[in-house]
Amino acid sequence: MINIYEKQVWIDHITERPGTFREIQNTDGSITHIPDEGNILEEGSPFSANRMNHIENGIYNVSRQANINKDDITSLKIEVAILKGNALNGIGHNMFIVNFATLDSVELAHGVYDEVGKRLVI
Repeated sequence: MINIYEKQVWIDHITERPGTFREIQNTDGSITHIPDEGNILEEGSPFSANRMNHIENGIYNVSRQANINKDDITSLKIEVAILKGNALNGIGHNMFIVNFATLDSVELAHGVYDEVGKRLVI
């Protein structure tokens, strides 16, 4: 699954007097602040739900892929350990490696299921 994240460029909104407001006295005694930042020197990138959701989706996809990678690495570590153990102990035949992610389709008659390692220990 290759999903290239499309980077979006953000541009700062630059004005003559950033953060400057004009106060308007309302009839109910409250005050309204109206932006009065002078001339816009550079129009910045719009801040929108669409752009933020793009970021959120990117984070979600990377996180999901990281978990898949972690599971794959765990499986490979187990396989390497088994192959290394067999090679060091002179066992070159009658070995098998099966990753049991779940026992949904397996009826366990003997041995113990290692849920962390996702393997059967016989």
